[in-house]
Amino acid sequence: MGTIFRRELKGYFDSPMGFGIIGAFVVVIMLLSVLLDPAGSGGNWFERGELSMRTFFGIFPWVAAVVVPAVSMRLWSEDRRQATFELLMTLPIPTWRIALGKYFAGLVFLVCMLLATAAFPLMLMYFGSPDWGPVFGGYIACFLLGAAFVAVGLFVSGLTENQALSFFLAMLICLGIVGVGEMRGMLSEMARENPQAAMIHLLSIPLVGLGILAAVVGRDKLLALIVVVVGFLMNTGVYLFTGGQDKAEDSIRVASTGGEAMVQALAQVAVLEHFREIQRGVVNTNGLVFFVSLIVLFVFLNVWSLESRRYS
Repeated sequence: MGTIFRRELKGYFDSPMGFGIIGAFVVVIMLLSVLLDPAGSGGNWFERGELSMRTFFGIFPWVAAVVVPAVSMRLWSEDRRQATFELLMTLPIPTWRIALGKYFAGLVFLVCMLLATAAFPLMLMYFGSPDWGPVFGGYIACFLLGAAFVAVGLFVSGLTENQALSFFLAMLICLGIVGVGEMRGMLSEMARENPQAAMIHLLSIPLVGLGILAAVVGRDKLLALIVVVVGFLMNTGVYLFTGGQDKAEDSIRVASTGGEAMVQALAQVAVLEHFREIQRGVVNTNGLVFFVSLIVLFVFLNVWSLESRRYS
C-alpha cells in the first residue's frame, strides 16, 4: 500500500496538473469568498468590514464538488490509459490495499489544497482577532466533505478509462450530494402542498440518477433512453393525475405523512446539514459517523467493482 501511495502522490506533482488544480482552486475560492455577498448581508468582504470566513465555508461544498473530481479522476483511469491496470490487478496484493493507497494519496493532495488557502485565516489574524473556533471547525468540515468527494471520484475512476468521463460523472454525483441539502426546504414545502409529488420525486430522482450512471458506464443507450423517459413521465405525470385536495383524502393523508417522514429522513442524509453543523464548531459523533460512512461506502463500492473484474 505504501508503494502505491507514494507512486500516486508523486504522480500529482510530476506534472503541472497537480499545481494547476491547486492554483485554480485557491484563486476561484479566494476570489469568490472576498467578492460574494452571502445572503444579502451587506456587500462583499470589504464593504461588510467583517472578519469572518462565512462565505469561504459557504461556497466550499460547491467549489469542491467541481474541483475535487479533477483530483481523483486519474486515480484508476490513468492506469487504464497506460495499460498498467492489468499489472496492478495481477499483483499478489489485496485489491483493498491498492484502493486505499490511491485513496490516501488523493487525501494528502486534498490537504495540500486546503493548506494553500491558509492566506485567508492569516489575513484575518493580521487585520483583527477572529473567532478561531468556527475557523477550525470549518476546516474540519471542509476536510471531511473533501474526503468524501475523493472517495466518490475513486469509485467513478475505477469504472472507466476515460478521465474526462470520470471527472464529469464524479462531478455530477458530488453536485447531487450537495444539492440534496438545498432541496430539503423545497421538498418540505411540497410535502405539505402536494405530498404525492414529493414522494414521487424523492423516490424516483435518485433511481433515475443511478440508472443514468449505469447506462453511461455500460454504454447502453437504450437503457439510458428508457430511464430518462420513465423518469420524465413519473415526475410530470404526478401533477396530472393526483387530482384535487377534496378527492382521495385518505390517500393524500397517507402520502402527506410519508412525505414528511421522508423529508425528515432526508435531513439525516443531507451533506450540508452535517457540514454546517461541524462548521459552526459542533463536532459531534453524528456528523463524523455520517462522513466516515459515506467514505467507507464509496471505497467499498470501488473495491467491490474492481474485485468483480479481477476474478472474472
